[in-house]
Amino acid sequence: MLSVKRALLMSVGERYVLLVTNFATAALVSRILTPKEIGVSVIGMAIMAIALSLREFSSSSFLIQRKELSREDIRGASTVTFILTGVVAAALVVASPFLASFYSEPNLAPYFRVISVCLFLDASFTLIIALLRREMSFGKVAAIDITGAVINSAATIVLALAGFSYMSFAWAWLMGSGLAAGLALALCPNFWMFRPSLANWRGMISFGGYNGVMTILFRIFDALPLLLLGSFVSPNAAAVFSRTLWIGQIPDKLFIGGAMAVVLPAFSAEVRQGRDLKRPYLAALSLVTALHWPALLVLAVLAHPIVDIVLGHQWTEAAPLVQIVAVALLFSFSFELNYPVMVAMGAIRDLFIRALIVFPLSGIILSTAVILGGMQAAAWCMLVTVPFQAFVALGFVRRRLGLTHRDIAAALWKSAVVAIASVVPPLAVIGVYGSGFTLSFGQTFGAGLLALGGWAMALVLTRHPLFGEIIRTIPEFRRARASAG
Repeated sequence: MLSVKRALLMSVGERYVLLVTNFATAALVSRILTPKEIGVSVIGMAIMAIALSLREFSSSSFLIQRKELSREDIRGASTVTFILTGVVAAALVVASPFLASFYSEPNLAPYFRVISVCLFLDASFTLIIALLRREMSFGKVAAIDITGAVINSAATIVLALAGFSYMSFAWAWLMGSGLAAGLALALCPNFWMFRPSLANWRGMISFGGYNGVMTILFRIFDALPLLLLGSFVSPNAAAVFSRTLWIGQIPDKLFIGGAMAVVLPAFSAEVRQGRDLKRPYLAALSLVTALHWPALLVLAVLAHPIVDIVLGHQWTEAAPLVQIVAVALLFSFSFELNYPVMVAMGAIRDLFIRALIVFPLSGIILSTAVILGGMQAAAWCMLVTVPFQAFVALGFVRRRLGLTHRDIAAALWKSAVVAIASVVPPLAVIGVYGSGFTLSFGQTFGAGLLALGGWAMALVLTRHPLFGEIIRTIPEFRRARASAG
């Protein structure tokens, strides 16, 4: 358990560094480039995300959850990964002129050519990172990820200032991936894993088949509003909605993303030792929502000043959309936990069935909303699709773990109280100043401090499990600092 906590702290630390890096990059680039320029990049990355999902047929999760792992398994996974990467890269290069013509953006063609090279660099260290995570070597994982992210960030900003427009993102990705790949091979120089082999490819494809289809469905659904807005409205609209989702997902990345890198290996280790996942899952839900829900509610209330401070005045039309999206994402509290717990139990087929239920139907609803109503309709549509997906996903998990609605309610009610206590002070500030949702920087800062105070007080008064975890973590952190010194 102590090793899991240490891994969690390292992973969360890594994610915070990545989040700050990404945050700074987005904030600065949003002031350097126009929404239209960023919109073209958003369209390109959305297409790339769908194409890249094909590589999930050789998912690295296969290596993490496998009970016994041989060299042949690793070489087989590497071989399949590079084969699929080659297929994706070739398809993008061939299709790039047609995509550029469809979106009336000629420079999308060279954009995809540069990105296709990045895919091979990424593939070279994807499996190394999976193996390091299986071994809980999150220090090395952090070094690789942070190196790639920092180089990518710095290069994006410099190239944007130099006038490379949306090509800045492509060239920066190439630089970051190249250095990350080099560091991964230096830290884990197992070059034997790149020798071609198709051993145990049936087991890999059996796992990756389900996982690949799920990922394709998710990526299509995820990219759909951006692609439709770019086609039926404008690249500017795609950029605004992309920044809306980015702002809305900050709480998720801030409080959940770091933990998820540890959860799948930890859950898989619990299963390999024959332990039940019911209590760890409920405990994780309780801890996650005590951070996730308050942050989303405060974001919904302070969306206007936050968008203005983070992105600048040219993005103000995203603020009302952020308010809607933040409320919708309250229902996504279990999403990041559901996948690792189901994979750890070998229930990949259940995840596949769930994906077949939620993503096509949600995609139809979302597509209709975007075509008929644009950005506003897309945002309001999330108040339907996100709760629907949450209801179906929790249904599968409850059946596998033997959970009742009362079990989930018991794990979540204290978090609900904490969330309400956190959002009341910012609402009071808005009521006192009577300026709608528009606040000055000082007023926003004060409202944020009051929200933090309400959150802390509610943690103590409700005796939330997160409060106990914080108290227990402080001595461990001090010991870690002392040993490091």
